[in-house]
Amino acid sequence: MSIIVLTGAHGFIGTNLLEKILVSSPEELGLEKVATPKFSNFDNGLNAKNISTIITDLPESLNQNNARRFAGSARVKYVDYESLFQFLENLPEQPTLIIHNGACSSTVEQNPEVFAKLNLGYTQKVWAYCTKHKIPLIYASSAATYGDGTLGFSDKKEDCEKYTSLNLYGKSKLDFDIWALKQKETPPTWFGLRYFNVYGQFEGHKGGQASMVYHGYGQATRTGKIKLFKSNTSKYADGDQVRDFIYVDDIVAITLILARICIERKMGNSKLVLPDNGMFLNVGTGVTETWNNLAKNVFTALGLPANIEYITMPENIANQYQNYTCADLSSLRSIGVNHQFHTLEQGVTKYVQKHLVRGQ
Repeated sequence: MSIIVLTGAHGFIGTNLLEKILVSSPEELGLEKVATPKFSNFDNGLNAKNISTIITDLPESLNQNNARRFAGSARVKYVDYESLFQFLENLPEQPTLIIHNGACSSTVEQNPEVFAKLNLGYTQKVWAYCTKHKIPLIYASSAATYGDGTLGFSDKKEDCEKYTSLNLYGKSKLDFDIWALKQKETPPTWFGLRYFNVYGQFEGHKGGQASMVYHGYGQATRTGKIKLFKSNTSKYADGDQVRDFIYVDDIVAITLILARICIERKMGNSKLVLPDNGMFLNVGTGVTETWNNLAKNVFTALGLPANIEYITMPENIANQYQNYTCADLSSLRSIGVNHQFHTLEQGVTKYVQKHLVRGQ
């Protein structure tokens, strides 16, 4: 059985990815021609015959509901993030693919050392490990790398250094992307995924950093209204600031398509040519929607009349607020990823009616 390593597995996107990986067939992941590793000499308290995924995260994540959902799975092995590389070195055969989603994703965190350790330093270690052992790598970057959006949203490598992020989170992601471009040695295939505004099930642990669909659902069911920020610019009316909202199921689908591309290239079953073995890819819908439309879709999914209240944007957010985001999907489409995204209405309806009403 082949092994996929997933970091940040107890996080929002990581949890959704893990769930899908565990129910995907080898054929769906391009693993049908990968030989079964021989684990007969491996003794580390692990039933290797049942492994399909090695997961890692911060130790405090074990207290989250997301972690408990997979705690009893015979196909999942949890390893603390600081022990991951030594654990992998002791395996008789190396993983087929590493998907690196682990990071501090807080846009309001002000301690640069947190980002230096978790987002930049650790990702550099993952990159180095994949390069050393010739393991394909998919890692999470962010649309926060694009700053205020005035310079556009091009994921082309030659445009990488022209952007200035608005917060330390975005800067840490951009710093790694720039670092990656300067490396002479790379993983055999790599993709840096620049996520736009993601919403969906299993994000509740993020608290204030969870999506407005999550918070809007809670507000609407408790008070009958949803609060949105007033505009901080004359260019947009209150609630008419626009974002590229993407449902987490679409993130998962695209990641698994890219996983298959990585594995097929590793096995010599792909004709896809990637300059310097990899590229950055915007992962959004390519469609803009207003916050007002998002709120109205939440009310519609609940069968409630729309009732929106506008509140003043906090000062710590106003100076780093993106009023416009929209993914340029030309790079994603250029490598044959033709995935059709959920519309905002479809995604919000599914999230609210299939998950939030169940506390997910």
